[in-house]
Amino acid sequence: MEIQGMSMSSTVLANANLQSGGIGLMMMNKALDADQANGQMLASMLERSVNPMVGQNIDIRV
Repeated sequence: MEIQGMSMSSTVLANANLQSGGIGLMMMNKALDADQANGQMLASMLERSVNPMVGQNIDIRV
């Protein structure tokens, strides 16, 4: 195998590793965003549950 061919294949492999690493970072970024959104929803649910008496009585008139 020629030295030029080896250097070319090395470059191609290095580029592939960089691209797959970038995809992994994007996926982790999206997972972190989803976790943050879920945390915010959980916090708002907990804030609403502070007053447990709200919503227990229903007035129905027929």
